[in-house]
Amino acid sequence: MGRTSIAGIEADPGQRRRVQLVVPGLEPIWEMPAVVIRGSAPGPTLAVTSGMHAAEYVPIEAVTRLTRWVDPGALRGTLLAVLLVNSPGFYERSIYVNPRDGRNLNRSFPGDPQGSPAEQVAAFLLSELIVGSDGYVDAHCGDLIEALSPFTLWTRAGDPAVAERSRQMASAYGFEHTLGVEPASVPGAAYAAGALRGVPSIIAEIGQQGICDEPSVQRHLRGLQNVMTHLGMIEPLGEPAPPPQPMDQMVWLRTDVSATYHPQVAVGESVREGQLVGELRTIFGDPLQEIRAPAGGVVVFLVTSLAVKAGDPLLGIGVLQAA
Repeated sequence: MGRTSIAGIEADPGQRRRVQLVVPGLEPIWEMPAVVIRGSAPGPTLAVTSGMHAAEYVPIEAVTRLTRWVDPGALRGTLLAVLLVNSPGFYERSIYVNPRDGRNLNRSFPGDPQGSPAEQVAAFLLSELIVGSDGYVDAHCGDLIEALSPFTLWTRAGDPAVAERSRQMASAYGFEHTLGVEPASVPGAAYAAGALRGVPSIIAEIGQQGICDEPSVQRHLRGLQNVMTHLGMIEPLGEPAPPPQPMDQMVWLRTDVSATYHPQVAVGESVREGQLVGELRTIFGDPLQEIRAPAGGVVVFLVTSLAVKAGDPLLGIGVLQAA
């Protein structure tokens, strides 16, 4: 059994407790709404975060519903859920970054208690929520300018046994695709930091473009419930989800110029190596650059904004494992 509290705040057995977490020493105050649910019976601890990116609404709603759905009397173990990490950016509809220091929270782990606001929040979450738990899920979706096909990621970092437990959690979630990545490919990610410290950890993504659509909320909620079932915290809710299709790698395409972006593919579409997948143009509409697929696979991620700036991602292609 792992930890039963966040920053020393815990519930009694059979109790649900709502709190506002305050990152110590950070000014102005950075509060994060959180829920601690402790089951009547002992068991593992699952830590969950959502709202690492403030305009990713589907996981925020799904995690909120999970904390209202869980019955403490029937729960084995403890659920520790932070509903909204990037609270300063929520009502600002901030994309990618937080408004306090302009940094991406999910590229700020393991953080630094004396660092920038993002680094202080990351250090707080890592030490007071993630480390010591028996599993960790960082729930995401496509941001305001992103479309995506549902997937889970886990890291091959650290202890092989931890990596295998992470893979099993990612598979249990029930999304279409999954990928095991090396930590160097996701620098500063919360789930990679957790795995490197012995906590089976995953990131799960469904939903897109700032739309809090009910089907995606329901699937994220069910994925979280599936992980709790997998860990033995609740009884199964039905048949297990079909196994995901594993990916060998995710190939990212980025722009090296600021331009207008005109994709010619959709998420979920299969592409072949060398296929034309988009075009960059000037603000006057003159062609600048053709975008061609560097590998064959499935379009898992796609930026949907007309405006892109140098260094921005354009799309991600999931290269599928051979059958």
